Amino acid sequence: MPSAEIYRIYLLRPGARPRRYDTLALGDVDHHRHLTCHCYSECLHFVARSPWQGFSCDRCPFNTKRAG
Repeated sequence: MPSAEIYRIYLLRPGARPRRYDTLALGDVDHHRHLTCHCYSECLHFVARSPWQGFSCDRCPFNTKRAG
């Protein structure tokens, strides 16, 4: 049985949903991250304390930068 992963979800703003993702190349950051999001620093803080290698904002409801 795989070990359970427990994350400090309380570090996230309610509704924020960063997605576990591989480490990003510098050229991919703009595509996967919403750097101007009001939740970005909280998500970064959350991921820094998790065992994730990286994250993406592409499926987060707060990600409005690619509305089309």
